[in-house]
Amino acid sequence: MKVLVTGAGGFLGRHLVSALQEREEDLLLECHHNTEETTLWHYLSDCDFIYHLAGVNRPLKEEEFMEGNIEFTRKITGYLKACKKNCPVLYASSVHAQSDTPYGISKKAAEDLLIDYQNTTGGQVYIYRLTNIFGSNARPNYNSVVATFCYNISHGLPITIHDSSTRLRLCYVEDVAEEFLQLLNPKDYIQRKYYSITKEYEISLGLLAETLYSFSKGRKLEECKTEFDRKLYATYSSYSCPKPVTDTHGGKDESSSS
Repeated sequence: MKVLVTGAGGFLGRHLVSALQEREEDLLLECHHNTEETTLWHYLSDCDFIYHLAGVNRPLKEEEFMEGNIEFTRKITGYLKACKKNCPVLYASSVHAQSDTPYGISKKAAEDLLIDYQNTTGGQVYIYRLTNIFGSNARPNYNSVVATFCYNISHGLPITIHDSSTRLRLCYVEDVAEEFLQLLNPKDYIQRKYYSITKEYEISLGLLAETLYSFSKGRKLEECKTEFDRKLYATYSSYSCPKPVTDTHGGKDESSSS
C-alpha cells in the first residue's frame, strides 16, 4: 500500500512516519512544507491512503490559517476529484473546530471540504478532532503546555500556572499514531462524522506540574503506578537529554492539533 503523509515533518507527523516505517508492507510518501507541488500531485495520483496532518495553528499572520488549513486542503481534494481518485483520507482536525476562532473556523472549513470530497467521490474520510497531544520532543514554548513544562522543569527554568485547577484533556502521541495505523485495515471500524482518540487522559495543571517535578527530584519509571504517569515520564525524559529539542515547522507542518 502506498501511504501519503502530509505534514510529515511536524510533531505528530514524525511519530506517525516512524510508526509507518516499521510496517514493511507499505510504501511511504512524505509531504513536507517545502515539497514541490508537482511532487505532491504525483504522490496524490499514486497513493492508496492519505494521512492529512498538515496545517497551521500558530501563524504570524491570521490569513495564514486560510492558506495553510483551507486552501491546502482545497488543493488536495480538488486534485483527487480531478483525477477521479477516491482513496481514504484521515484528517487531523482539532476540537477547536467547534469554536468561533480564526483557527477553529479554518479547521471546520477544511473538514467541510473533505466531507464534500467523500460525498462526491465515495472516498472514506476520517475526521479526527484531536485534543492536546503530548509526547517526546514536541516543541516547547509553542502550543503544548506539557512540552513547555517538561522542557522548563528539566532545565531548571520556572513555569507559569495561572489556575492550578484548570483541567487538560491529553492524548499520547504514540497512542494517536497507533490508532491511525489501524485505519489501514479498518475491519470493524464504526463510521462516524467525527472521531476522537480512544485513549484520552484528564489532569489538572497543578497535578501535571507536581508529577513532572517529581521526575526532576529523582522519581524513577518503576515508581510510576499508572500508564499515564509512565507516558509522562517517557515524555519528560526526552527533554532531560543533552541534545536540543527541535521541531520542523512551516506553512504545511503542524506540531500538534490542539
